[in-house]
Amino acid sequence: MKKHLRLLLFCLVWVFSFSACSQKEDAVVPFPEDTCDTMATVQLVPSCGLLLVLENNQKLIPLNVSVTTGAAGTPVYKINGFEVQVGQQVIVGYKTSNVVPGPTPCNQSGYYTNKLVNITCIVSLEK
Repeated sequence: MKKHLRLLLFCLVWVFSFSACSQKEDAVVPFPEDTCDTMATVQLVPSCGLLLVLENNQKLIPLNVSVTTGAAGTPVYKINGFEVQVGQQVIVGYKTSNVVPGPTPCNQSGYYTNKLVNITCIVSLEK
């Protein structure tokens, strides 16, 4: 009797192990804002800061930009900690921000009618 019970348990485990393998697994799909799939060119607008100009000429204004002074006293721009240069082509992923800008010269000149975004990933095409 014990021998049959062991054999039955073995068969059940064996059957269930193969049935689990045959089930379709869900693919892990990253969130759209986590993918780097948008080509852009870094531009600088005096008194406004950095813009990312897309291939369709749409402009994105990254919120996570920092500026430091380089060795020769020149500004060093970073987007989300990634150093960029004006005119550089990059591939970015972004998430549209809910930030509402206050009254600034940029806002009055129409630059903030573009998308304010948080850059979630950035890759350089050239340096």
